[in-house]
Amino acid sequence: MSQTSLKQRIMRRLEVNRDIDTDVGAYINKDTRPLPPSRRPYGPWEFVGLWMVTGSFNVGGWTTGSSVISLGLNVWQSMLAIIIAHTFVGFVCIAGGHPGAKWHIGFPFWMKQVWGVWGYLFPMAIRVFLSFVWTATNTWYGGQCLKVFFTALWPSFADLDTELAGGSMHVSDFVAFFLFIVSCLPLMLMSPEKYKRPFLIASTTVATTVFVLLIWAMVRAGGGGALLSDVSGVSGVKPAKGSKLGWAFVAAVTANIGGIATHMFSQSDYTRYARKPGDQVLAQLVMVPLGTIIVACIGIVCTSCAAQLYPETSKLLWQPYAFLSTILKYENNSGARAGVAFASLAFVFSQYGIVVASNLVVAGIDLAALLPRWFTIRRGAYFTIGFAFIMQPWQLLSTATNFLTVVGSFNVFLGPFMGIMFADYFLLRKRTMKLTDLFEESSKSIYWYWRGWNWRAAIAWLSSVWCLLPGLIQRGVAPKAIWPGWTHLYWLAWFLGCFISGAIYMCLELIWPIANKTTVDEEDYFGTFSEIPRLTGMATTLENDSSIEELSHSKKAEEEKTAEGASMEV
Repeated sequence: MSQTSLKQRIMRRLEVNRDIDTDVGAYINKDTRPLPPSRRPYGPWEFVGLWMVTGSFNVGGWTTGSSVISLGLNVWQSMLAIIIAHTFVGFVCIAGGHPGAKWHIGFPFWMKQVWGVWGYLFPMAIRVFLSFVWTATNTWYGGQCLKVFFTALWPSFADLDTELAGGSMHVSDFVAFFLFIVSCLPLMLMSPEKYKRPFLIASTTVATTVFVLLIWAMVRAGGGGALLSDVSGVSGVKPAKGSKLGWAFVAAVTANIGGIATHMFSQSDYTRYARKPGDQVLAQLVMVPLGTIIVACIGIVCTSCAAQLYPETSKLLWQPYAFLSTILKYENNSGARAGVAFASLAFVFSQYGIVVASNLVVAGIDLAALLPRWFTIRRGAYFTIGFAFIMQPWQLLSTATNFLTVVGSFNVFLGPFMGIMFADYFLLRKRTMKLTDLFEESSKSIYWYWRGWNWRAAIAWLSSVWCLLPGLIQRGVAPKAIWPGWTHLYWLAWFLGCFISGAIYMCLELIWPIANKTTVDEEDYFGTFSEIPRLTGMATTLENDSSIEELSHSKKAEEEKTAEGASMEV
């Protein structure tokens, strides 16, 4: 009996303090409830910093344009595809962030509105998996930047060259990868509300570095480099012509959307911190396309210059850490080592931003919503970063083509999700939510639908995904092949999936209407839209979050005493 009592005490200690000032059925904590004004510090400039770090001025943003060239486009065609894709992405991000900016809830609770109080588990499972993928990807990027930094300071670090994982990495790669993850752990102690200064530091240092590298490369190469004038001769990629060029351009646009589809999918996880709904609009409308266009262009030019400066390299240096490592190899002097050290450290800072502030915080919010009894944002972040080893990013990112295959495949699943989300929120519900019912896990909720599932969303999603799966299979088993019809559908995955799923969802709702579509709460129940001194609750009225926490602790203590007394009586 004592063992059982000990187990119960341990489990209670591990539980997250529950907010008990609201009369809702779900277990909620401070990280899952709608945010009050005091916890929403993000204005337009904070969103500029957020997007500079997480959307463009980082390793992934640098590689965007260079990797598109592998599809057979020249430099100018690649840039046009990037401009079109990311201008479109800017508008989609604003739409995807609207529920968070207006209602100040995280992405998981928007999914409850669309899929039902239990049905939301399906899109959330995919979202958490994508968090694992992108966390692994960006921690690997960060590790590679850290490796260059160590090598610039201590050239002997490069001597750790024993091959691991079938030759896909060396000991130095794994050591840097591990150390980057360890260095992320203290940063995860900060709450998302306090990321304003880190955003400023990371965005300023990496933006300065990117432009300095551009100037240095063009001065040394005497222009834009060999790639700009002879793409096929330098890259070894056969240029696309005729109808193949048209489809390659479409594939490039879709792949660029796929590369940022996860951000679009869960924008509400960060826009919930907006002071007011309009604070996210201009920043995302400008910075989403502009930042990526600038960094992708610089990445292409620097890759082009590197091809001219270092013809001994066997392939294009489309990753910034590969570019810096090559500079270190061939420009063997103290000035070059110092410059590379500063540049690689700036990219390390940017990767801290995207790993911690974007990937891990979003994953933490998702896990806290799924298991609020056991997870906060911080706990979810620590749990997620542990999966970086399991995902094996050194295999995932072995070539540019593999990278595009991976990110492009997300369109097959995320496009249909977003079509349903937008149709439900903007067209059917007219941008309304009933917050209390998002936290009610019973048939009392208007989002209960059928046994907690909105079957309309499930049918619409499956109906749009099935026609894209053959193209996805082709990309997996024969990446260079063309399956008539199916491959072309796959290249239109995000657009087709979004349109088809949204249209089917609207048709199903027209035949079987959803009840109470535009119902909202009669009062500001959670204190979301104004700082109110009291919230109505189950049995008590509390002044502030500190008193809530004190009461929660005292309640736990009483429960423990009761349990111990019962075990002694037995």
